[in-house]
Amino acid sequence: MAKKKNRRNRGNNAKKKTPVVDPSKPVPISDNAAAVGVTPPPQAKVEDVTKPVEKSKPAAKSTEASKKNGNGASKKGKKGKKSPKHTEKKPSKLPPALKSSLSLFSPSQQELARKLCELPGSTNQCHLFTDWSDGEGNSEEKKEFMAKLESVNENYPDGGLVGYLNNAVGLLEKSRRGENPLEGWTPSVPKGEAFEVGTDAFLRTEKLGLEEVGRCGFVLVAGGLGERLGYGDIKIGLPTELATGTTYIQFYIETILAFQSRYAVGKKLPLCIMTSGDTNDKTVALLSKNNYFGMDEDQITIVVQGKGVPALNDNDAHIAPTPNNPYDIQMKPHGHGDIHALLHSNGVAKSWLEQGMKWTVFFQDTNGLAFHTLALSLGVSSKLGLIMNSITCPRKAKQAIGAITKLTKGDQERTLNVEYNQLDPLLRATGHDDGDVNDASGFSPFPGNINQLLFNLESYVQVLERTKGVMPEFVNPKYKDAEKTIFKKPTRLECMMQDFPTTLEGAETEKVGFTSLSSELCFSPVKNATADGAALQAKGSPPGVAATGEADQSSAVCELLRSLGCRVQEGGKVTFSGIDIRSGPDCVLKPSFAACVTEFKKKFPNPSAVSISGRSSLVLSGDGLVIESLHLDGALVIECEEGASGVIQDLSVKNKGWVKVSDEASKDEVIRMRGYHISRLETEKIVFKKDGSIDGNYPIEQPVETPVEKSIETVVGDLSKPASEEEQEGDTQCCAGCTIM
Repeated sequence: MAKKKNRRNRGNNAKKKTPVVDPSKPVPISDNAAAVGVTPPPQAKVEDVTKPVEKSKPAAKSTEASKKNGNGASKKGKKGKKSPKHTEKKPSKLPPALKSSLSLFSPSQQELARKLCELPGSTNQCHLFTDWSDGEGNSEEKKEFMAKLESVNENYPDGGLVGYLNNAVGLLEKSRRGENPLEGWTPSVPKGEAFEVGTDAFLRTEKLGLEEVGRCGFVLVAGGLGERLGYGDIKIGLPTELATGTTYIQFYIETILAFQSRYAVGKKLPLCIMTSGDTNDKTVALLSKNNYFGMDEDQITIVVQGKGVPALNDNDAHIAPTPNNPYDIQMKPHGHGDIHALLHSNGVAKSWLEQGMKWTVFFQDTNGLAFHTLALSLGVSSKLGLIMNSITCPRKAKQAIGAITKLTKGDQERTLNVEYNQLDPLLRATGHDDGDVNDASGFSPFPGNINQLLFNLESYVQVLERTKGVMPEFVNPKYKDAEKTIFKKPTRLECMMQDFPTTLEGAETEKVGFTSLSSELCFSPVKNATADGAALQAKGSPPGVAATGEADQSSAVCELLRSLGCRVQEGGKVTFSGIDIRSGPDCVLKPSFAACVTEFKKKFPNPSAVSISGRSSLVLSGDGLVIESLHLDGALVIECEEGASGVIQDLSVKNKGWVKVSDEASKDEVIRMRGYHISRLETEKIVFKKDGSIDGNYPIEQPVETPVEKSIETVVGDLSKPASEEEQEGDTQCCAGCTIM
């Protein structure tokens, strides 16, 4: 970003302005020391995510030590504790190639190499050097190799690289033995509230949340590239829909700015984006090129996740060399749990608290429905006094999605995510003979986790100060053999951001709950390639592809309009590239128009006078726009300039509209990954200008008299017809889906 911003953010001691990691340069170790996460000390059952937070305290202390001496082995950090076995020096013969190459390395690198080779028994790492050339041959490759090991050593705060390997050996042994991390814990339904959209309870709670939305900081966990989707750029740069071409990052920022303009009196709502080494430069370039999509530059903080942790080949935690290259090692992501440590080490959360923020919202990179629950969840957190609120959706019993569960053991309590394959046997083992079953609602009483989180910021900062943001780690190797001694592929230690409740103590543990809303309204991530999505859909699972992400966003808006009383018809099913979606209608309501259900009610004051056919396309933008009565059978775009006002009354539009046309072989990857492009056959466009004039055909004096109900019925009849590209009829007539709420 701008040089001025970079200078200001090199330090982490700023009190009034959000510190920002310099995204134009490699992240200094001192700024990113906690980026790879920490495993609690060996004596704790680190894979047991239900253990009390005390296990994290030594690791938190060593975070500071790692910044000072590069390996986290500070006496202060390990006070009162024995050194890990792996740090005990024992006579060992260095591999000849390493011994003859030591002069190439710095003293600290030489010491690290010796430590790795002196690890006890079968856990030593001599194999990393046995295929090296002797002496000074391949000197540059050797230097780069040791620099990578040293970087891991400096960034991993619980004992450096040796600590990572020590923790891995313990976790891998427990995995091999099949230890159950939930042994002894009793599950029960957690504290929280479930809602149906549009009900009095929903609207009351959302109204309460709107009083809080002007004091939110937002955290976007956006470390991913779009390669898996068939997209060659960062995922947040993907268009959410084709009607306006709005990208995910643009949509998120526009939504935050909409809430800011209406509810944040005299405040800027800050946004922090977690990037990776692969995505950081592209993220900065996208923001800069688009003038930060309307945000002030100083509202945005970028923190860069570390390059990961070493992959491990076996139960002895042997680091996995890169195939056919003895001068490199395989690295794997450490998990999105790193975000908590980054918010702490870069001073972001504390700075937001000092700026007057009260809440922190975590969301992920390609879920266009994420903000439908924002005000609602704020209302729940405010009512129940929650420190952490997990946004959830109803889940069927045994459905393959993690479940938010209250766990108790004696006087200990934890409310956290339990994986679906652990919940059912845990229930059976604790007196629930039927296991995980649906209740009278038709769903399991344990709601499904979607990894969207809301924190009370003051409490969150207090926990970060105590724990340094360190999350417990786990390991999940895939074994080839029944004895669990051979891995199918290298594994690594990981951590997850939703395991934050494991760091809570005492009465804090009682202040964790959930907010539940139908998944059709809050969760439709774009994460899979089209072919993989088609296979998932055939099995009855959500496909999670670009086409369904777009269609689901539009369907959610239509459902919100129906909840108000608008007459919104539903189009038929169409298929593109093997993916089934609804043909329409497609509604893009920009955040500048409305950003939550309460605002929708104000924008559609007479909902029964609004009807939209199943093939229609509607795009609305502008804070000053109100729709009193509208009958739409085609494509309509209405814009209201900033500072202008416009009221739509008795408007009837019928035209050819917009049509999705199959385009599976398009050279444009955005089109190809959806399987279609939009053909804009005919569009009615109206623009309310700031000077009071109106562009477009808006016959206020002489509204169209054609009965819309008849037109709509005719169109619905056509929806069942197979459509040719020439006819442009039936199910394919619709615009792109909507990401806007």
